[in-house]
Amino acid sequence: MILAQPILILLLAALVVLYFAKFRSRASDAFVVMLCFGFAVLLVFRPNVASRLAHMVGIGRGVDLIFYIAIPGLALMLLLVFARTRDLNLKLTAVLRELAISGAHVDTESDHK
Repeated sequence: MILAQPILILLLAALVVLYFAKFRSRASDAFVVMLCFGFAVLLVFRPNVASRLAHMVGIGRGVDLIFYIAIPGLALMLLLVFARTRDLNLKLTAVLRELAISGAHVDTESDHK
């Protein structure tokens, strides 16, 4: 075992624990997180697996395959975060608008003077 393996496993485990501790999610999200964690642990302990998978799909190195998978995955995550942020902004705008309308006072006496 090389020094990087336990360090990477600890980092991956910390990310999973942080995910489950800070973010409540649907069961399908938890399944995907655990699946990714398991696959990442497999690749850390058995780097040959990435190379074999890469050669099976016509890619030269395992690390290239990991980058080819990771970059679109990160782009998808960014889009999901952007969509969630946009949705929250729209909801916040609607709540603030409703609060402003309900808190507005109409002073009819000052209009007649």
